[in-house]
Amino acid sequence: MQKFSLKTFLLLGSISVWMFGCNRENVSSTNTGLNQTILLAVGQTSAQLASGASFSIVTSSTSGNVTPAGSNHHPGHCPNDGMGSFLEGTNFLTPTNELIAIVDAESAGDMRGLRMYANGGAKITNYNASGNVVTLTAPSMNKGPEGASFSCGQFPQNDSLLSKIVKTEIDFGGGVTIKHDTITITRAGKIIITRSKSGQARTETITFQNYSVNNNTVEGTKIRTSTFDSSTGNGQSITTVSDGKITFSDGTVATWVSSRERDSQIVLDSVSMKPSSGTIVTTASISVTSSNGEIYSHVTTKAVKEDLSCGREHHWPVSGTIETKYRSNDVVVDFGDGSCSNKTISITINGVTTTKTIGI
Repeated sequence: MQKFSLKTFLLLGSISVWMFGCNRENVSSTNTGLNQTILLAVGQTSAQLASGASFSIVTSSTSGNVTPAGSNHHPGHCPNDGMGSFLEGTNFLTPTNELIAIVDAESAGDMRGLRMYANGGAKITNYNASGNVVTLTAPSMNKGPEGASFSCGQFPQNDSLLSKIVKTEIDFGGGVTIKHDTITITRAGKIIITRSKSGQARTETITFQNYSVNNNTVEGTKIRTSTFDSSTGNGQSITTVSDGKITFSDGTVATWVSSRERDSQIVLDSVSMKPSSGTIVTTASISVTSSNGEIYSHVTTKAVKEDLSCGREHHWPVSGTIETKYRSNDVVVDFGDGSCSNKTISITINGVTTTKTIGI
């Protein structure tokens, strides 16, 4: 069985910052004392999974913002001060192998997932009802639906094109490997998305065919139903998982239970047909549990709210609270007071609260 290993602790200057080695496997049940840097990365990634938003945070007062995949970092330092490297085309961080598997499971079928897999070497093919191939370019980062495919009116052009696609195949074949800094990711198998519509409702069914990431196997069926009423601007997207299972690379078998609801109220500009104002409110919960107990969970203890009037450069929620449990550790992210001008969030790690800068 592979064990989670700690490398030599480093003391950085006069600041007592403890960091794990860059390469990490699954965290064993006997080694649950994760450091603050890893848990900060867990908080950033889990908050994005729960909210559907994309953002990054400043790791400390001295380190500055986290850097994109492929960027050079200081020799001898782990990428992003030990937070791990980004997954392709997203702000998801990779502090542990377990979390990579959970991110892949949760984002499969989302637009962020399509960006991640396209940049990760997958062959992505879209078909219409006649069986013809349809070209769909996954939106660039922060310029397309987040946390869902159909955006419930937030991105009408994407929604219109997606409504013509009845099937998407994401194919990694026998295995595709990419490397980010010191992080190596190998994906194999297929993710299949089928789409149907009935009136205003659009249903996406996501399944996995022999799919694995870093030898973590993901199984289950994800169903997302989206509706949008153009006369009122009201939309809703509900996602659930059935028969979810993740078999981790160390042989641990875990059940994966997940649900998310996204309610939108969109006001479109009459000329550009892009949102000028409105809100997106999201609630979510997930649990990944083995016979030895819970490995990972997150839940929105206060619904997460995005304010579209804050502008297209504001990619993070204005309010809401997400509580994440990773092994024996607790991470709580509070997005703040609801104002567009606020660029700080509070993160509480195992009872200790700090304030971080977000979105720059």
